Amino acid sequence: MNSDRYDLNLLVVFDAVARTGSVTSAASRLCMSQPAVSHALNRLRDVVGDPLFVRNRNALVPTPRAQEMIEPVRGIVEAARGVLRQGDFDAATSERVFRVGGSDYTMMVIAPALAGVLRKEAPRSTLDLVPVGPQTLASLESGEIDCSFWGAAVPAAPYLSRSLFRERFIGVVGRQHPLAEKISHGRLTLDDYLAYPHAVTQFRISVANPVDIALAKLGRSRTVGFASPSFAGNAAAMRGTDMVMTIPAGLAPVLVDKNFVTFELPLDVTNHPYSLIWHRRSDADPACRWLREMAVAAAKRPRRRTSAR
Repeated sequence: MNSDRYDLNLLVVFDAVARTGSVTSAASRLCMSQPAVSHALNRLRDVVGDPLFVRNRNALVPTPRAQEMIEPVRGIVEAARGVLRQGDFDAATSERVFRVGGSDYTMMVIAPALAGVLRKEAPRSTLDLVPVGPQTLASLESGEIDCSFWGAAVPAAPYLSRSLFRERFIGVVGRQHPLAEKISHGRLTLDDYLAYPHAVTQFRISVANPVDIALAKLGRSRTVGFASPSFAGNAAAMRGTDMVMTIPAGLAPVLVDKNFVTFELPLDVTNHPYSLIWHRRSDADPACRWLREMAVAAAKRPRRRTSAR
């Protein structure tokens, strides 16, 4: 740098532009005016002696010099924020935006309870739910999200985790499905279960489906008639068809109405673990600690037990 006078606010602006690829988005993120962000970025360009970001179509992309700066600057900014956050967290007055990762299951089963807790305990805060996917661990590391509900094997350090519960699975078909009568008499066999196409929920996280694992142990497999990342989307797609769907039992109160029939699976499927994970960078943050306690409490609230019918 060609100056001995450093303004750390310039690094905050740099970090925001690097994250968003946009002066306008960075300004919104920092609650600053767009001209103020542009001015700060120009000042930093003068200090560093490099353009830092160049326009490529609709986004600003970092120069090689800026690319070298991204991680060190992010560490400085997060360290500074961590120092300032070490005081007590006042949920009642906080206007913080809490960003939490979660699957389709999380959003229907756990998120309503978590939203209710935040509305009661932190009414001025915002809960922003972000879909889980391959980017989730990187988002935890960078601070883009504070924690995430997790339905796969928990990651190793520097990630931390807390076990929440294990979920069992049940089957669902339409009330007019050819198997509905067998189900009503408790006579459903594995061959019956596999005789029709299945609506399967597939997430972007690379994890084997527990049903397919159980079937593979028996040397069997199912035919997929419809696949999506949404349990709700699958339920809508299978309505009035001959498809079969297998869901976590906790979803039944949300998805299953009078047009569906549920049943116990005719095979032994291991109950699926759910956890809460976060990066060690946020472990001591009072606000993040509070959020995690609220998330754990919401996840462990008694959920209505659903008997297949």
